[in-house]
Amino acid sequence: MAKFNVMWDIEDIEAENPLEAAKKVQDWLRRDDWQFYVQNVETKEISSVDLQEEDEDAVLPVKNFNPVIIQK
Repeated sequence: MAKFNVMWDIEDIEAENPLEAAKKVQDWLRRDDWQFYVQNVETKEISSVDLQEEDEDAVLPVKNFNPVIIQK
C-alpha cells in the first residue's frame, strides 16, 4: 500500500485572529467539496484531486506546485 501526503491551500481569509481564520476554514470544509494536492511519498509525484469531479478528470498531474505558506 502506498503512502501519501495531502494538503490544500486557502488564501486571503479575512479574520480578526488566527483562531477565527481556522474556524472559518473548518466550517467551509464541513460544507463543501475541495480540491486537494496529493503527493506519493515514494515517487514524489503530485496530483491535483478535485472531489467535485467523478471521472478521470478528478485526478490530474501537477507539474509546478507552489504552496501558499512559505517559511522564511
